[in-house]
Amino acid sequence: MIKYKILFFLFFLEICAIGQELMQSSDLLKGRLKNGLTYYILPNDYPKGEAIFRLFIKSGSVYEEDDQLGLAHFIEHMAFNGTRNFPGKTMIEFLESKGAKFGVDFNAHTSLNETVYKLKMPVSSQELLDSTLMVLADIAGGLLLDSVEIENERGVIVSEWLQQTGPERKAREALLLELLNGSRYSQRLTIGDTSIIKNFPHQRLRDYYEKWYSPSVMAVAVVGDVDPKVTKKLIKSRFGKFGKVNLTENPPCYEIPDFDNVLVKYIHHSSLDKVELNILQLTKKPSSVKTEEDYYAYLQRQLINRLFKERFANLSFKDLPYNDGSYSLSSFINVKGVLMGSVELIPGRIKEGIITFARDVEQIFRYGFTSLEIEKIKTKYLNALANKAESNSPKESSSFVPEIYNDFFAGNMVVDIDYEYQLAKKYSSLIDSASIVNRLQQIRDLNKTHYLLSYFDDASKTIPSEKELQFIFDSIAECRIEPYKLTFSVPDRLMQKEPNEGVITKIEEIKEIGVHRIILENGAEVYYKYSERDRDYIALSGFRKGGLYALDSSDYVNGIIARTLVPLSGAGAFQREALNHFLADKTLSLHFVIEKNRSGIVGRSDHKNIETLFKLLYLKWNEPRADSSVFRLIKAKTIEKYLTSNKTAQDTFYQDLNVLLNGRSYVRQELSDSVLEKSLRFERMLPVFQQNFGNATGFKFVILSDLSLDDVKPLIKKYIGGLPKGEGGNPFVYKGPRLLGVEKSIERNAGNNPRSVVSLVFQDYNYPGTLSHYSIKAEMMKAVIRARLLQILREDMGKVYSVGVMSAATKFPRKFRRSSISFSCSPEDVNVLIDRTFQELKLLSDDTDLINSILVDVKKNFVKDWSTNMQKNMYWSRAIRNQLFYEEKDWNSIIHYDKLVEAVTAEELAVMIKNNLLRLPVIKAILNPCEDVATSDDNILNGEKNDSHVNSLY
Repeated sequence: MIKYKILFFLFFLEICAIGQELMQSSDLLKGRLKNGLTYYILPNDYPKGEAIFRLFIKSGSVYEEDDQLGLAHFIEHMAFNGTRNFPGKTMIEFLESKGAKFGVDFNAHTSLNETVYKLKMPVSSQELLDSTLMVLADIAGGLLLDSVEIENERGVIVSEWLQQTGPERKAREALLLELLNGSRYSQRLTIGDTSIIKNFPHQRLRDYYEKWYSPSVMAVAVVGDVDPKVTKKLIKSRFGKFGKVNLTENPPCYEIPDFDNVLVKYIHHSSLDKVELNILQLTKKPSSVKTEEDYYAYLQRQLINRLFKERFANLSFKDLPYNDGSYSLSSFINVKGVLMGSVELIPGRIKEGIITFARDVEQIFRYGFTSLEIEKIKTKYLNALANKAESNSPKESSSFVPEIYNDFFAGNMVVDIDYEYQLAKKYSSLIDSASIVNRLQQIRDLNKTHYLLSYFDDASKTIPSEKELQFIFDSIAECRIEPYKLTFSVPDRLMQKEPNEGVITKIEEIKEIGVHRIILENGAEVYYKYSERDRDYIALSGFRKGGLYALDSSDYVNGIIARTLVPLSGAGAFQREALNHFLADKTLSLHFVIEKNRSGIVGRSDHKNIETLFKLLYLKWNEPRADSSVFRLIKAKTIEKYLTSNKTAQDTFYQDLNVLLNGRSYVRQELSDSVLEKSLRFERMLPVFQQNFGNATGFKFVILSDLSLDDVKPLIKKYIGGLPKGEGGNPFVYKGPRLLGVEKSIERNAGNNPRSVVSLVFQDYNYPGTLSHYSIKAEMMKAVIRARLLQILREDMGKVYSVGVMSAATKFPRKFRRSSISFSCSPEDVNVLIDRTFQELKLLSDDTDLINSILVDVKKNFVKDWSTNMQKNMYWSRAIRNQLFYEEKDWNSIIHYDKLVEAVTAEELAVMIKNNLLRLPVIKAILNPCEDVATSDDNILNGEKNDSHVNSLY
């Protein structure tokens, strides 16, 4: 009897505790000014001399009146077009003069019910901190909304709308509208109405600003290398002067009703690139996380979503009649909850795919997850929190910003990481398969579920009817399904046999960068740098020239598949899932990669698991596996994807453009079914992989750690020195593209969107000087050209939303450089914009004063980024690897980067513009809308990746 009383007492204490309020982070200073504005200040000195600023506003397009559609977003644009203290474009000029870059270090976004202004600025003095807060305060209450600037910005907004048009956006917007379920939000999509944007009276813009930019719905956040007391004083000075506006504590929260029935909708367009089924159910908005009870629900949701992801990842290794299944339970615009499933279906197997996906989903909702799945996900989740709580490594300021965002917009309290870890340990023990099933079954209601099926023409014949689709899900909910089974054995040791220790033949110091070069008898080299930047961590990476371009042409396709297959097959005695399970409680990662012109590794671990990291390297290197069943699956899925994909005229245009840029060769061939059947061989998987990793000769490893070299040296000798010796790096078989030496144009009416996409490409085989020095100048030239073209084409002419500029070079497999300029615009503006682009390039090449007017700010931004990056191990690791890969003889581009930047002159860039663009033959690629798109009156928006086909070398 005493035993049961004790158990009851403990249960009572648990119930009492679960209602306790959470404790706010001890580092966070949060408060409110008298006018209602909320402020957040979180001091953090990594990176040093830098801070992240946010202006959060609980207003967005949902608060627009019928004649204001699009004006919430329009005001966001106007924030950079004139304020009380920064008239005209002087705010942009001021920020860039301090080292910030427009679009990168300062930007903004507007959505249905929020607007956020974002700044990342150096704060080396109180004056800089104050002036940055003045910028945000001006946005909050000092916009001029000048009539001339408003007129100039109309064209920019319309250009942004035009850039976002097309079939993929149509499908995404249909999904969004379904989730908004006829609420006010569905009539207030952020981009608005183009007729209103082009014609609204200026006063209607001012009306929105005066009403909804109120301190009572605003918060300012500062995270970074600042003094909290000084920052608080400056915030009060800058923001406290705004008077109270006649708004309630929070703006109206418009509700989104639940679905009240079962509904099937179809989205069809000839240019969609996949067939996709989305399963939607609107639910109650997740509670704000303010008490331990709230945290328990939050933790359960986090684990459920990770378990969903884990299950579908495991299912992807089966021969399923569908691709990329997912399910999740999440918040939606901080107004509603949504239970959502999504699956990509395979044309020709659509009904079979829906049935199988529905069964896999029903299996989860009926039985939950296995103990092995739950154990693994809990272990990984808790281990990640423990690592953050116990680590002495600095945490970047930017990583705290999402927590503050969630505090202001969602009401989730910001807590210290060690406190969260204790909460997670406490409540994760209460989460098991039964509690998860209970939660999922409470939430899911098949009688209030909507289905959205999007498809293209070739798939239309096998699309199920509305009744057929409903019948599938209704019948599976009633049919017999066995529980999911996951069984595998996990060896107790990573390695069955210890390696023979290698020999260090030489250690020398590279004083310029504080690195020790360790030469091993097997031909490998290790570059070790002591660093306290990431405390309690070791970063391990390495490379060797070769990669896919070193393979024989007959093995090139095998290499593409092997680099995916082998890492997915496990290593040594471990199958893939067993290895993942063995490593679940360990803070480490290690990836083997085969790139086009090099192969390499990237890994890291904490001190506790450092030897496991080296053991894993040795195991994967010496005992790689190639799973024949995974090979068959990858091959079958790749062929199936090729045969069933929707190939549009736009796809053909980009394929032909790639041939024009790079020539025809086996590295550019399409992975068709015939190519895969002819070239792909399972018996070549391991040999191809081992050609890249079979021996260590010529491999260069880079290690950064806060451990001394003496601490790490035994691991280097044993696990890297113990790797087999061989012939070293592989010569390149593929030598690079064969370029045309004449101007060429490719223009077609083949686009899926009612806009034209223009690319101007310039390329050549050679470049002067060393690659590192050339690359610095090329990046600066790119920045100067982009700044000028944005000013002319966007701000002055109002005919584009953005301009893409690329300029880069490589040394292997041969010297090669490419520059490109790209933009989207109305079809009728193509020729005038191309002509103006060349006029501006000519003007820059002839007018060094014009270059100098831009170059001053470019240099400040480059040096600022470099000084920040120098504080990060990731930068050092990548910089050392690239210096070694490209065989640079000095380290100046790393340690004296600022001096190299400052030494670049306008005259040098003018010559570079002439040599890299004006004097090289241009390839003009113009993709105009196809006729049915160009004449369509469909105003639904779309977003699409812009010109990625010209942004990489080889």
